[in-house]
Amino acid sequence: MDYPYQQYFRRFLDQQELSPLTIKTYDTSLTNLFNYLRANRPLFAQQPTLNNLTETDVRAYLNYLRDDKQITMTTYNKILSQLNRYFRYLFTHQLISDYPTLTLHGQAVAPNQRVASKWLAKLDQLLADEHLHYYTRLTLLLSKYGFTVGEFLQPGFYQVFGQLPLATPAEQRFRRQLLDYLAPRQRLQHSPDLFLKQRFNPTNPRLSNPALHKFLHQDEEYLGFSLAPKYLHQSYILLYLAEHRRDSDQQLEDALHLDPASLLYYQRLLINADL
Repeated sequence: MDYPYQQYFRRFLDQQELSPLTIKTYDTSLTNLFNYLRANRPLFAQQPTLNNLTETDVRAYLNYLRDDKQITMTTYNKILSQLNRYFRYLFTHQLISDYPTLTLHGQAVAPNQRVASKWLAKLDQLLADEHLHYYTRLTLLLSKYGFTVGEFLQPGFYQVFGQLPLATPAEQRFRRQLLDYLAPRQRLQHSPDLFLKQRFNPTNPRLSNPALHKFLHQDEEYLGFSLAPKYLHQSYILLYLAEHRRDSDQQLEDALHLDPASLLYYQRLLINADL
């Protein structure tokens, strides 16, 4: 065992339907944390138990990664997210009485960042990132193509998705992987839809909007920007406007399904957006 309650935590991650590769990255991050504490934090090293692990210890480790190891912000966010999930698991299962990452939650994230557009240029990498849940990656992909959450949570949207002409090999590969992932859930729910609940629900098998947000919220800390579908859709609109500056207002309104007032709002927003 490389860290406390490793077997139980791994079982929990498996129940959350994380891939074996992702679970392995959790093992690595947590093993590295406890190795650092045993080697560099004398008070913890004298009695290396969870009761002697403090917020200061975790903060020291994160500072070490940032300052000495020169890790990127993305890696920092990923490790912070993993540590936070681990300690949240211990705390909610009453295995610890203090929550050492509570005040570190979101430290590396720009908390006011809502509409972010740079993810669109990195979508191929995001689709291949197994740390992100399939529903998160699917939401990003569908947002790139201009679909709203109200559209892709509708029954029967799987038919639209199946016929969607995807632009890159990474997107096409993700669709194949997604369909393989969804197949047992679709058989369980007797439904061909995309966003389905984990437990059998014969009368209402599809995810609700709030239920989807729970999946998205789990990945926000890692990515560092809001995954709320309305903000992702706004990113799509802003990028479309940036790439179609010579189109008439009527062409833009037709393409984006906007009324004149909404188009004017986004055109003004584009002036201040970092695209």
